[in-house]
This record gives sequence, structure tokens and C-alpha cells, in this order.
Amino acid sequence: MKLTARLSSMTRPLAGLAAAIGLLLAPSCATVNPVTGRRAYNIYSLDDDVKLGQAVLESNNEQLREAGVPINQDAQTLRKLEHMVARIAAVSDLPDLPYTVTLYHTNLVNAAAAPGGAIMVFEGLWHPEDGLVRDDDELAAVLAHEVAHITCRHTTERLTQVTTAALLAETAAAVATSRSNEDWAQGIRAAFAVGTTLWIPAYSRRDEREADRVGMFYMARAGYPPQAMVRIWERASQRPGTPQRASIFATHPSSRERLDHLQALLPEAERVYQESRARAEASGVSPSH
Repeated sequence: MKLTARLSSMTRPLAGLAAAIGLLLAPSCATVNPVTGRRAYNIYSLDDDVKLGQAVLESNNEQLREAGVPINQDAQTLRKLEHMVARIAAVSDLPDLPYTVTLYHTNLVNAAAAPGGAIMVFEGLWHPEDGLVRDDDELAAVLAHEVAHITCRHTTERLTQVTTAALLAETAAAVATSRSNEDWAQGIRAAFAVGTTLWIPAYSRRDEREADRVGMFYMARAGYPPQAMVRIWERASQRPGTPQRASIFATHPSSRERLDHLQALLPEAERVYQESRARAEASGVSPSH
């Protein structure tokens, strides 16, 4: 049988299966994003986010310890990071999550967020030559971006897509196997394994823009000048290339479009920042860091 004919014979039942699976999953995972108000699909609860994030953090710590990377050895810097995250989280849309900060003493230029509140920071962020940030305001901008990924629940939304795609692929493979076509079934599974790395990245372009926008307003509400986030990406966009080692530039691509997006948001974010400072001063609380 020609490949096109085989594809046609598989497509008809799979279309029905996809629709049936969609109807099955939709009532259980159709949600409203707690931050943006957009309709989203997430089969995970907030409690699941916390448990998953803790598992990710423990696994990350284990791997880095095995690689000889010291963890949380600078108590003063760790306290500063925890204070900054606490300020930002307090004005976020999900302030009651168990936010934590883990500090890794390596020159990796990165920060990351696991679902449920775990934030991982690498010392390379403020490396004098290769680093991304130059002062505490810029560091707060990076942390606010990561808090936004957590509150927008980007990771478990993406995992929901992977889970649904895996279910469809396995169902297709089962149909192929039932028709005594094991080679075709293996091909479907292999195609899914490759495809997920191509069209289901860790964070989508929309996720990054969303985290930029939400993070900028979080830092403004927390009393950090939002101009700092613009400075970071102005500097990043002028870099000739990405450092060879893994870095924040690889997972958070800098582009003129992204910088333009932040600059367009800046006037409103500045207004929110000034209001935050005025409230702090009126209540007798110093707006300083």
C-alpha cells in the first residue's frame, strides 16, 4: 500500500479519536489563566504545581551537587534574593504560593522558575563581564519575570499540551498495532518524540512576552523601577552572540521586537511604580531597597 493511502486510512479514525479525546479532556482542564484572564488548558492543580516544582528543584540540586556546584553558600546574597522575591510575590496574583530561592555558585548566566514557586538563581547573572544584570533593580527585573512564569502557570500549561499530544500519539500507535502494523506504530511514537522538542518548547514566544509584561508590572507594584527591565534587554540586544555555555540568552531570546514591547509598556508601568512609591511614603514605609 502506498504511504499516502496508509496515511489516509489512519487519518479518518484519528480525526474522530482526536475529537473524542478533546471532548474528554476539555471539561477537566479548561481554565481561566489567573493572571491574564485568557482561556487556558491545564490538567494540573495549583497543589500539583507545588509538588512538581519541588521535584524539579530536588532533581536540579542533586545533579548540580554531583557536578560539584556549591548551593546556598552565600547567606547574605541569598537573604537579599529571598527579600526581593518576597516583595514581588506579595504583589503578584498568587501571593500565597510557597516561594523559595535557591542560589547556585557557578558562572552560568541564568535564572529559572519551577512550577509552584521555586526560583533558581545562578551567580553568573551578575558576572562583571558575561552577566546580565548590573544592579539590584535589574536583578529584581529578572526575578519578577520568573515570578510571572510561575503565576501564569506556563510550565504546567505546556505540560498539558505534551500530555494531550502524547495521548493522541499513543492512541494512534495503538490503532496501528491493532491493524498489525507495528512498524507504523513505532514510527508514530518516534515522530511524537521528535515533534515535541520542535513544536512544544519549554516556553513559547507568547509565554515570554506574557512574563515580560506581567513581570514588569509586578516589579513596579513592588517598588522597583521598571526601566531596569528595559535596560537589561537593551544591553542583551546589543550583544554580538550568545555565550557558548548555556545561558539565559538561550531560553529567553532577546530581540528588537521584545525590546519594543517592553518600551511600549514602560509609560504605564512607570505610573504604577510612582503610585507604589507614593503609597509607601504615605504609610511611612521607605520605598528604598
